[in-house]
Amino acid sequence: METRTITVPGGSLRTLSDGTPAGPSAVLVHSGIAHARMWTPLMESLADEMHGIAYDCRCFGESTTTLDGEFSDIDDLASVLDAYGLESTFLVGESRGARLAIDFALARPERVRGLFLLAPDISGFDGPVADDERPLFDAVEAAEEAWDAAEAADTARAVEELIAHEVRLFVDGPGREPAPERAAVREAVADMLRLNYRQQKDTPDFVKAEPAAGRLEKLDVPVRVLVGDRDTAGMRAMAEEIERVCPQARLVRVPDAAHALTLEHEDTVVRELRAWLREMRQTPETAE
Repeated sequence: METRTITVPGGSLRTLSDGTPAGPSAVLVHSGIAHARMWTPLMESLADEMHGIAYDCRCFGESTTTLDGEFSDIDDLASVLDAYGLESTFLVGESRGARLAIDFALARPERVRGLFLLAPDISGFDGPVADDERPLFDAVEAAEEAWDAAEAADTARAVEELIAHEVRLFVDGPGREPAPERAAVREAVADMLRLNYRQQKDTPDFVKAEPAAGRLEKLDVPVRVLVGDRDTAGMRAMAEEIERVCPQARLVRVPDAAHALTLEHEDTVVRELRAWLREMRQTPETAE
């Protein structure tokens, strides 16, 4: 696994890469409850299939920002492609990372050959919240507000409270109780969130892209979507919307899976991504 630091205006992006340069390239964009290290096992498993490049978005993981104003996640993603000499690539994104991948594909369509989306978020999409989910979302929101308002001496406690609620919502998921078999996933997510939150208080805003909701039909590239059947109602609705609207989209529902698909069901994600990449090789429009 090779690591690099890419300089961008007002900051730096930490990247990881693995695999054969002779294979298709894929840039992997992490979820909002993780950073680039979430992709390490998957990249190692698929090193024979693709040249994988993961990076910490600004204000996540080991990336940095010194800006006082706004920064652009879309420009940062373009900088990753540029740094690795990629005119175009496949994008793999989970949750927040899927939202960024979609926004990037709409803003820079010539640079995207296909989208592999896990538990996808869609900018501007007003997803439903089921009655049994609302207490979990309310608990996360209250914990976020407490962390924002916490004095320095109370920050660590506030962060741990927030992390506990996020892990409960996104790792265990609505309708599932914490289970021993998910303990390693819970701790991995908690560790990544701790690193993220060290730099996420009083950070600059990011430039908001034009909402993707209402424009998904313009994503005329191959799109594969995976969503857990125990994820939130909103996430499942967004995955179904992508399948319904995008011309070349197909949806795969993953049984007994909540939001952290890659960490909870790595074998399933590796199998589906490997099969999809092989399909792409056989498609003239996407083959290298």
